[in-house]
Amino acid sequence: MNPSAPIDDVLIRIRGLTTVLGRKKVFDALDLDIQRGKITAIMGPSGTGKTTLLKHITGQMRGDAGSIEVNGENVPDMSREALYALREKVGYLFQNSALLTDFDVFENVAFPLRRHTQLPEVLIRNVVLTKLQAVGLRGAAGLMPSELSGGMARRIALARAIVFDPMLILYDEPFVGLDPIALNQVLKVIRTLNQTLGITSVLVAHELSAIQRVADRICLIANGKIVAQGDPQGIAHDGSPWTRQFFGGEADGPVPFQYPAGDYAQALGFPEGSP
Repeated sequence: MNPSAPIDDVLIRIRGLTTVLGRKKVFDALDLDIQRGKITAIMGPSGTGKTTLLKHITGQMRGDAGSIEVNGENVPDMSREALYALREKVGYLFQNSALLTDFDVFENVAFPLRRHTQLPEVLIRNVVLTKLQAVGLRGAAGLMPSELSGGMARRIALARAIVFDPMLILYDEPFVGLDPIALNQVLKVIRTLNQTLGITSVLVAHELSAIQRVADRICLIANGKIVAQGDPQGIAHDGSPWTRQFFGGEADGPVPFQYPAGDYAQALGFPEGSP
């Protein structure tokens, strides 16, 4: 993604984001643009801050430096009221779907409407059934979460995420634990929603084969920065050591196998200089 792209083409613009948690620098002056109306995948080794990045975008966390603009507004500078208004325009699909276990499918999708609007029951019903139809599960409206498969639960959670017709959807590991059929169904829904509604989508995921089928662009995070970015077919073969290790599944490389530690022999109590 071109960092100098016109602002109208960029929904999320991150500049110089630095975040330190404990003794670890999660982001180190990170720059990233998320293009409007596209599907962008955020990938990288475990522990590199992918989910943390989503929390920064929604204002759940604040960095130590830098700016995060969503639709032209700097999130860290927002008032509480403005932040809540922004979040109503953002759908969030949690890794575990986060369905309310005591509510049936219909009430799970209706919950945000009941919580944040004063819509009459007839309109709530129409909106909920429309969203369930969009994910192919209108017939499951009366089922309880315990009666759903993993793939169905993910699609119900997605119906709830789009209930306010958001401008942006954030997906946190949407493919984890899905069988091939459920995976294909979720991929189809993500792509269809993006194309028909013009939603901007950000996916955090590890499954390259799935990402290559749905994403417009991949951004690889490591060492607190974007170390590679490009289209799904080209990035895996760009020749950099980061992409070679991550997409090739190599145990050692820029991300070392051994976590930094002191001298091994000394830790075992052997005299200095012993073999």
